[in-house]
Order: sequence, then C-alpha cells, then structure tokens
Amino acid sequence: MKNKTPIAIIFCLVGSLLAGIYGPWWAPAVFIILLCALMGLSVKQSILTGSISLGVVYLGMALWMSNQDKAEIIEKTGMLLGGLSPVMMILVTTLIGFITGLLSGWLGSVIGSTVSKK
Repeated sequence: MKNKTPIAIIFCLVGSLLAGIYGPWWAPAVFIILLCALMGLSVKQSILTGSISLGVVYLGMALWMSNQDKAEIIEKTGMLLGGLSPVMMILVTTLIGFITGLLSGWLGSVIGSTVSKK
C-alpha cells in the first residue's frame, strides 16, 4: 500500500481523541508524533495527517465542551480575550489544534526519518 495517509488519519483521530479525553492536554500531540514516526510517513503526509486529525478532534471537543458549559466559562474567557464570541472561541481552539497537529506531524516525520537513516 503506497498511500498510508487515510489509515494514518483514522488512527490519529481515534488515538488523539482517546489521548485527549484520558490524558493531559499535550498527550494528543505526543501520540501524533509517535504515530507519524513509527508509520514512516513522509513530511507532507505527516503534516496533512496531524493537522487534519488534531484540528477535527479539537473542533469536536470544543463543540462538546461548549454544549456542556452551564457556567458560561467559554463566554467569560472570550470576554477576557477581547470580547470573542463562543463561536470565535471554538474557531480559535480549532486553529490551535490544527497548528499543533501540523507541528506534531512534522516533528514525527523528522524523527522517523532520522531514526531510519541510522
């Protein structure tokens, strides 16, 4: 199989969701780094996989937490950040997840290629 990207995206979605629910805030990024390094993905595949999967996971978690927010913490945090609406807070969270996934995938690819050369 030449294109491992769809399988890697599925694994990253499931793994980073579980890591995000049961682990600390940085666990999804570490999971993506390890998965991209172990699967031997190219830089382009790793960046695509990490950014899409973590962006979708952060979007889903932000929507879920927004629906569970009875004390309006998200709205109050948006006010502290210059009056951002809850929708903008969800978009900012998704963007942070996208960038974190992109950098995690890139790092995983670099680590995987460095280890395989030696």
